[in-house]
Amino acid sequence: MEKYYTPEQIKKLKQRKEMLGEETIRSAETEWMELFKQYKVEMDKGTDPAAESVQKLARRSQELIAAFTGGDSGIEKSLGHMYQKEGGPNVMAQHGVQLDPSVWEYMGKAMSALKNPR
Repeated sequence: MEKYYTPEQIKKLKQRKEMLGEETIRSAETEWMELFKQYKVEMDKGTDPAAESVQKLARRSQELIAAFTGGDSGIEKSLGHMYQKEGGPNVMAQHGVQLDPSVWEYMGKAMSALKNPR
């Protein structure tokens, strides 16, 4: 973590973890797993990442990211940098989650479409 987050950001993340509590964190982790499954279903169906069904997933993903970062844009930027440099599936694997790189890429397209609607 020290590679991507400043000492101040790490302190904020630890405080955030304490504030949220283990139950909330486990619930979010479970929800992420369900979101990844739903992204895969949509991807396998050939759904456009900009389609409303996928955008709904992207909006919820963004909400979970905001819950993790506490709305701190610096932490969100550091998080994005880490995923970009390390690769999302690699970061997820460090947390015991095996994620198909194509699902990660599809989610990225959905998130991009959310930020830049057509």
